[in-house]
Amino acid sequence: MPVSCNNCEGAITPTTPSIKCSGVCKKYLHLKCLGVTEAESADIISDKSSWICPKCSGPASNMISAERIEEIIKKQLIIMQNELKMSIDSNFKNIMDRLTVVENDVRVIQEEWKEFKDSNNNCNRDNIYDLNSVVLEIEERKLRSANVLLFNIAESTASSIAQKIEDDLKQVASILAPLGSFPKPNKVIRLGNSKPNVVRPLKIIYDNEASVKDVLRSNKINPNRKYHFRPDLTKIQRDYNNKVRDEFHDRLSKGESDVALKYKENLLHITKKRFSVDLSKKQ
Repeated sequence: MPVSCNNCEGAITPTTPSIKCSGVCKKYLHLKCLGVTEAESADIISDKSSWICPKCSGPASNMISAERIEEIIKKQLIIMQNELKMSIDSNFKNIMDRLTVVENDVRVIQEEWKEFKDSNNNCNRDNIYDLNSVVLEIEERKLRSANVLLFNIAESTASSIAQKIEDDLKQVASILAPLGSFPKPNKVIRLGNSKPNVVRPLKIIYDNEASVKDVLRSNKINPNRKYHFRPDLTKIQRDYNNKVRDEFHDRLSKGESDVALKYKENLLHITKKRFSVDLSKKQ
């Protein structure tokens, strides 16, 4: 295929001195079309491998050399490789952090499962719990751990629900104020349906379990025994505590005087009294 000059479009032949651009266009030009002197032509011919035509190298051109393109591509590849490595490292760290959280969750569930079995050893001997029931029980206990129940607190006679809630919050604050400094509850809810002459328990919902423990500890210094705070237990926990109470009273009725009831993690346990007196030997 005939080759023509990129300037005059005349034929490029062995008898017409010419040179090929090593830039983007890769086209030939007659030396005479370049408008250079004989000395300059000699310099150009001696360095053919790196010569770039005016169109490829001129300031008015938007074209860049192949070498420059390759250089830019290499730099971009290095940047992309570094970014990819950083992304992989970051994702790997996130995965490892998440794995640690999952391992901790599994450990907590295992501990809860052991506690769950221990707490129900007496009241449900013949009942076999499937894993789903266990998980649901654990989750319910976690939800209830931020709640506390208050009994015998008069219900508001206000007509609007919003005002009733506000009145309940004020009553809770007035009861707790003499006992110490406590955070404001997130919410209060009356349990059960309203009935004439029946005071419904009040569920007090806090942000966390720590606040609930502080409120429950206030029972020990509360001079007004009319109001009593209790933990918000699941049905299984309540059934278990009732069974323990029945067993405790049964043992008392049979003459055991050295036993006592104690709470541990909201569950009742029968223990031996530290000091006991045998009245039958007293003179």
